[in-house]
Amino acid sequence: MCEATVLITATDGEHVLMRDVMQVRPEGDLLVFASLLGEQKLVRGRIDKIDLLKHRIYVTPLPEPVMAG
Repeated sequence: MCEATVLITATDGEHVLMRDVMQVRPEGDLLVFASLLGEQKLVRGRIDKIDLLKHRIYVTPLPEPVMAG
């Protein structure tokens, strides 16, 4: 199979966000990751790199938008 692992960058290194990802769908500044079994995770971020050989997707989170009030 060709599932991927999504890694998210943090100040203390990279952490696994989700395993067995089959689909990545951008929705504005959100990324929707879906597994074969239908599990979904939404992340406000951008894709930095996709390593097809290692089946890894590297994501950097974006800051939350500031609401004017």
